[in-house]
Amino acid sequence: MRKEFTALSLRDTVIETRSLPRRDTLQRKKIRRFWRKSLHSIKDIAKLAKVSPSTVANVIHGRRDRVSGETFEKVRRILEEQRYVSNMGARLMASRGSCLIALVLAYQNERRTSIVQDPFVSSVIAAVETEVQRKGYFLMLYSNPDMEECRKMALAWNVEGVIVLGCKRQGYYTLREQLDVPIVTIDTCFQEGDRDFVNVGLCDYEGGKEMTSYLLQRGHRRIGFLSREEGRDHFDPQFIDSARYLGYLAAYEEWGQRPEECWALDLSRNPKRRREQFMKLQQKNFFGCTALFLTSDLLALEFLGFCRDRGISVPDELSIAGFDGIREGERYRPALTTVCQDMREKGTRAVRELLRLLRRERERELPRRDIRLPVCIMERETVEDRGGNPYFGEEPGPSKKSAFA
Repeated sequence: MRKEFTALSLRDTVIETRSLPRRDTLQRKKIRRFWRKSLHSIKDIAKLAKVSPSTVANVIHGRRDRVSGETFEKVRRILEEQRYVSNMGARLMASRGSCLIALVLAYQNERRTSIVQDPFVSSVIAAVETEVQRKGYFLMLYSNPDMEECRKMALAWNVEGVIVLGCKRQGYYTLREQLDVPIVTIDTCFQEGDRDFVNVGLCDYEGGKEMTSYLLQRGHRRIGFLSREEGRDHFDPQFIDSARYLGYLAAYEEWGQRPEECWALDLSRNPKRRREQFMKLQQKNFFGCTALFLTSDLLALEFLGFCRDRGISVPDELSIAGFDGIREGERYRPALTTVCQDMREKGTRAVRELLRLLRRERERELPRRDIRLPVCIMERETVEDRGGNPYFGEEPGPSKKSAFA
C-alpha cells in the first residue's frame, strides 16, 4: 500500500529520517524524493503554468495589477500544489537591499539572565518582529550597549534601518554620525534643544504624577519613590525615572505638600545588594511611609516577594504600586496596581516610523519627532484605600538621611 506524505518541516523530516532503521532505505529515499520534488525554481513553475517567469514573479510578490485575475489564480494554485519556496537570495538581489531591520538592545545588563527575558523588553521585541515581518522585512536582534559594536554590526550586515531600545541620548548621536541609515529610538530621553531624531517614548512625567495623585487621593500621607538607577541624579534628564520623579514631586505640589528627600531611594542593579537595601529599608520602618511607588513592575514584584518572605501584609500594612503593566503583575497575588503602558504599540509605532523614514529616501536631516504614548492607572489589589484627607496630619520634621546613603 502506497503511503501518502504530507508537508513536514525540514527539522521534523530530518528527525524522522534519522530515527528510521538503516535497513529501511526505501523509506529514506521516499522522504528525500518528497523534498526534492517540493523545491522548484521560478522557471519550473513558469513551464508548468505556461506563462513567463516574470508573470510568476509578479504572482509571488502579490502584484495583481500586472497579472489578469484568471492567470493570477492559476499560477497561485500551481505554487501551492508544488509547495514552492521562494529563493530569498534572489529576492534580496532584486530589491537592491538587504531587507534587514536591526533591533539593538542597548541596555547595561549586569544580570546573569539575558535582557530578552525581561517581560517589557520581550513584549517590545514581539511587537517589532510582528510588524517588521508584516511589512516584508526581516529582523536582526542584537544586544550590546557599545555603539561602536552596533555600528560594526549594521555595516557588516548592510541593514536598511536600525531601531535602538534603551540607549542614552549621547549613544544615539554617536551612532547616527557613523551610520547613513534611518535610526529610530525607543525610550531615549532627549533634551529640549535636540534635533534630528525620531523617538517613541512614553508620558513618563504624567505617569509618575497620576500614580502619586492616585495614592494621595486614597489617604496615603507618606509615599516612598523607589527607582532603578543607583547613584544617579534624580533630576538627570537622560534617565526615564527622572521624568517619573518630577511627576511625583508635581503631584505633591498640587496637594500643597512636599515629600522628604529620604523617601526617594535608588536601588542597586545587583539583586543581592538590592535585597540588603530592602532589609535596611524595613529596619527604618520604611521612613513611616504607608505606600511605595516603584518605577518598574519587575522591581515592584520583587519587593512584593520580599514582603511575603518577611511577613509584611500587602496592602494592609504597606501599599505597593508599580509602572509598566506587564502580565506578571496581573497574575501575582495580590495583583499589582500599576501605571499601564501599551508595550506592543510602542514597538509597532517604532517600526512604522522607521519605514516612514525609509520611504523618504533616507533624508539626512530629520525633524524633531518625540512621540509620547499615553498611560493609565490599572487599579488592582496592592493599594489600600485609607480614606480621609490626603494632607499630612503633622508638620514635616527635619529631613532624615537616606538609609541607602
